[in-house]
Amino acid sequence: PAVLAGPLGMLPATYVKCLLDWPEPSPGVADLLTGERWRLVTMDTGHWPMFSQPRELARILLDAAGTDG
Repeated sequence: PAVLAGPLGMLPATYVKCLLDWPEPSPGVADLLTGERWRLVTMDTGHWPMFSQPRELARILLDAAGTDG
């Protein structure tokens, strides 16, 4: 298993929220999203954006990979 050297909230992250899936992120994720290092990106799609909106998802992932999150 992975072992973190610090709190999860200190890692840079981009959370992709599919709006047609669950209405809100889980409480733990919502808490992490209040920090400076986590970024929320929404997509108007269901649980499988890689099938329904692959280009938009790829753009989001490439943007996240090119930044610090």
